[in-house]
Amino acid sequence: MMVMMWREKYRPGSLAEIEGQDDVIDRLKSFTERKQVPNLLLWGSRGVGKTSSVLALAQELYGSHDENLFIVECRDFVEQRKKWLRADKRFRFYYDEHKSALDIFKDMIRSYAVLAPINAAFKLMAFNNADLLPVDAQQALRRIMERSSRTSRFIFITTKPSAIIPAIRSRCLNLLFQPLIKTGAMDRLLLRIASQEELELTDQGLEMLKRYAGGDAGTAIDIMEAASAISNSNRIDSEEIVVVAQELRKRSNRVADLIDMALAGRYRELRAELKRLMRDEKMSGREIVEAIHDIVLQRKARLGARRLAKVMIHIGDADYKLCSAFNSMIHIEELVVRCRHFYSNSGSNSNSGF
Repeated sequence: MMVMMWREKYRPGSLAEIEGQDDVIDRLKSFTERKQVPNLLLWGSRGVGKTSSVLALAQELYGSHDENLFIVECRDFVEQRKKWLRADKRFRFYYDEHKSALDIFKDMIRSYAVLAPINAAFKLMAFNNADLLPVDAQQALRRIMERSSRTSRFIFITTKPSAIIPAIRSRCLNLLFQPLIKTGAMDRLLLRIASQEELELTDQGLEMLKRYAGGDAGTAIDIMEAASAISNSNRIDSEEIVVVAQELRKRSNRVADLIDMALAGRYRELRAELKRLMRDEKMSGREIVEAIHDIVLQRKARLGARRLAKVMIHIGDADYKLCSAFNSMIHIEELVVRCRHFYSNSGSNSNSGF
């Protein structure tokens, strides 16, 4: 018997089951009642119910006809390109080794968008982490949206709406998903799951869980599931949460190692470690840049305001370049090398770190 991860086991099956997003859910329910859905831009922080809302919306619109929902994981496309397209069975009829990854992607989306839906007025095409798509891919999607308005509705899911081109944003209804921490929805969700799993989640455990999850319900559920596995009883306290969270933080520590390698001039090690993070840990270029940003802020006391500002300019420049990049690794390497070059020229010890 296959064991389902709690993240999927407790994923909402209907719009009514989604916690903490009353305004958005009321709007989506009105669409299902009228059987009319506009193009949508769903934005908010990680783990607040954006993808779950799309799945629930499709379930209420189509029932068992899940062929009418087409979800594209943009992170996989941007990071793996042809490798991902070649491995995904949905793209096998469109794959052409002689074409670029972007051309294959456009052909596939264009062809699917104009296909007639099954027992419905339209299909839903959802793009998760749409902010990772380069500008030329977004421009292509904008044109496809216009040409396939009779058969498809497009849903863009993102944590960074500013990374979506204005031509798409203006053609979508923008819906903001609120942080679950502020509404108390995170507490209700975690306590309900603990109850259904016959676990006692202590007050200290709950607070520690929310602290490490950072508002991401999916991460909180994963940590709680792992904590239950190492607990000697049906009780989850802060100690179990800390043990699991420290394991998860090792990935952030590996990003910190990238910075130290750059400052020490160990570029071959840096490149190898960066490849491991992106290939084995499945970190996107954006996630690595965000982690570098957080690490720099944690060490800002060693910098001073002037040098901190210059490093932040480098980070912002790298983040901007990733919006239109097909090879994130190039820009991340450039970022850490520029930071190292800056520190060397400023007269600081290259081995002193940030």
